[in-house]
Amino acid sequence: MNNLEKPKMNKEIYVDPRHEEHAFDLPFWRDNKKLWALEVPVESMDISELIWMLDIPHWEDKEGNIVIKPQDVIDNPDNYPFHKDKINECDTSYPIDIMKNKLSEWRILDGLHRYVKLIMEGITTIKVRKIPPEMIHLTAKEK
Repeated sequence: MNNLEKPKMNKEIYVDPRHEEHAFDLPFWRDNKKLWALEVPVESMDISELIWMLDIPHWEDKEGNIVIKPQDVIDNPDNYPFHKDKINECDTSYPIDIMKNKLSEWRILDGLHRYVKLIMEGITTIKVRKIPPEMIHLTAKEK
């Protein structure tokens, strides 16, 4: 192996089945800068419409396993310092990007930490951008 090659990781990450069940199943990695650049109107939505997402594992632990539920962080923020800091530091003036997942449920594409912060602040109405599925390919990362 030369100095330019990355070592191969032997450990497979674990993804909680509840995360997979509610996934988007996109055939590419998303570039958030491209997502933010999409011209999609901002709408208001009752915050409770996305509350189900708090009980689905969305975040990685230190080993990269997707096993942390937002509700875990809300209930015990000191146990999750990385996510606690992201929640505290995020700017909730930006809308939350949502799209229907493979089960036709609205799911957060970008802004889950902002959503959790708004929940913790007791906000009842949030600003969202409903991303049309036919536009999502425009957000693909370059290979």
